[in-house]
Amino acid sequence: MSKFEKYIKDLSNHEVKRTEKFLTPRNKILVYAGINLNWLGDYLANPNIKYKKVVIPVEKILFTGTGVEWNKILIDKCERKVEKFKELVEKDEKIKERFLKETSFTNDPLLVRGPDENGFYKIIDGMHRFVGAVLKNKKNIEAYIAINDGKHLPICEPHVVYDLIRGFQRNAQDKQGEIELYHSLKLLSRTYENVTTLLKTRFNSERIPDEKVQKILKRVLGNK
Repeated sequence: MSKFEKYIKDLSNHEVKRTEKFLTPRNKILVYAGINLNWLGDYLANPNIKYKKVVIPVEKILFTGTGVEWNKILIDKCERKVEKFKELVEKDEKIKERFLKETSFTNDPLLVRGPDENGFYKIIDGMHRFVGAVLKNKKNIEAYIAINDGKHLPICEPHVVYDLIRGFQRNAQDKQGEIELYHSLKLLSRTYENVTTLLKTRFNSERIPDEKVQKILKRVLGNK
């Protein structure tokens, strides 16, 4: 390991220790959802989104995406439907054995969203547990579902906002950059519940004393 690589390693350890106090369970989910490119942060990071535990018939839950190979079977072949998966594993012992080895048989509740217009739910967390329940021929399964879905938007990490501002400051301080930053922040403020507050507090003129940036933020906020 070179001296510079050791410097990076030491610095990374320092950064972890420095930020640990800010990482509540919800914040950790939000951070790792960003790393893993999943939707968990959208559903669990905002404490204003409340959940209750319910019991749902297994056949009213649709398979959702996991890995590429599972998707080929559960989504492409079985069209997300439990009954088609049951038919497949009854006919194909090789596929059945594969899923028996790769799935999970714990009894932890799922996290789901829905129901949709046809009464079906989609899994946010717990696909392996759900497949295990199907293979065990369970009729019903416990799951958490939002009780105020649609009343609150998800929240995003502050760095999502800062990445855009920093990108503008470093590499795009021209008229086109101003237009692009405005529309990017406008979209974020429309789709994440905490962005307006972040723009007013975390990224105000005391923290970012940049006249161009503040002019854009003022336009984004409007009368908010």
